[in-house]
Parts: sequence; structure tokens; C-alpha cells
Amino acid sequence: MENNFTQQNNGQGFGVASLIIGLIAFLFSFIPCVGIIAIFIGIAAIVFGAVSITKANVVKGPKGLGIAGVSLGTVALLVQLLWVMFFVNLGNQANLEEKIQSFFNWSDNKSKIDEPMEDIQSLDELENALDQLEGVSQEFEKNVIDSTKKVHQEVKEALEEAHKEIENVKRETDRLRKREE
Repeated sequence: MENNFTQQNNGQGFGVASLIIGLIAFLFSFIPCVGIIAIFIGIAAIVFGAVSITKANVVKGPKGLGIAGVSLGTVALLVQLLWVMFFVNLGNQANLEEKIQSFFNWSDNKSKIDEPMEDIQSLDELENALDQLEGVSQEFEKNVIDSTKKVHQEVKEALEEAHKEIENVKRETDRLRKREE
């Protein structure tokens, strides 16, 4: 009977939950605006996966479902963070549409030999806009790296916390067994 309990409590339930929640978070993360809930669902998938992996480590059980759930939850978080940063940067670049429109206006008139000076200025504006986008791109990349480091740190902390909880449960179980003997 004791062996049955160990086999049933090897973290597979948490692994399945993590995988399903991670898959839902992954699918929601690709939906702009509405997918913001993927952040919360993704965090839940990571926590369930971390608990599953920790429990599987304790009983030397399979960890695949937990790893898959953590992976899907992390990818969902990253995709959703990309969406959030995209919309934040889009709001900061409100005059970008005007710059793009001025470029297309210039490109429609490029067949004329004597281009007005205004068109050349719009090219300069477009070049400035492209320089700004390059800066935003580099900042975006830095933010993604920072966010990834933060997510990895949170996962590590969740794993440590789950491990401590499992150790507490083991101690309590051992104490109850000794009391029954």
C-alpha cells in the first residue's frame, strides 16, 4: 500500500495540469490584447510544472510532462511580453504612421526628375525614423533578455519553494509513520 502511494504521488498529476495549462497559455499568448491573460495562465503552468519536476525528482519519476508545461508556460510568457512591448512602443511611436505615409508619397513621385526639396526632407525623416526603430529594436532585445532572466529567476525560486514544501511533507509523513509505530 505504501508503494502505491509513492507511485501515485510522483508529480504526474501536476505534470498533466502544467502541460494543459501551458498549452492554453501558449494558444492565448498569440491573441493580441485578449491574450494578456496568458501571462497569468503561463505563470500557473510554470508553477505546476515546477512542482511536478520537484516531486518527480524526489521519487525518481518521469519529469517530461512537467518540463513540457514549464516550457510552454515560459514561451507563452515571452510571446505575451513581446506583444505588450510592441503595443507600448507603438504608442510611443504615434507619428510613425505619418512618416511611413510621407515615404509612400515620396515613392509615388520618384519618377519625376526635379523632386521638390520637401520630398528629400521626408527621406531624412524616414531615415531618422529608421534610426529610432533600430534603437527601439535594441531596447526591445534588451527587455526580452531581462524578462527572460526574470522569468528564469522566478522559476528557480518556485522550484526551491516547492522543494522546501516537499521536504516539509516528507518530514511530516515520517513523523506520522513513527507515531503509528
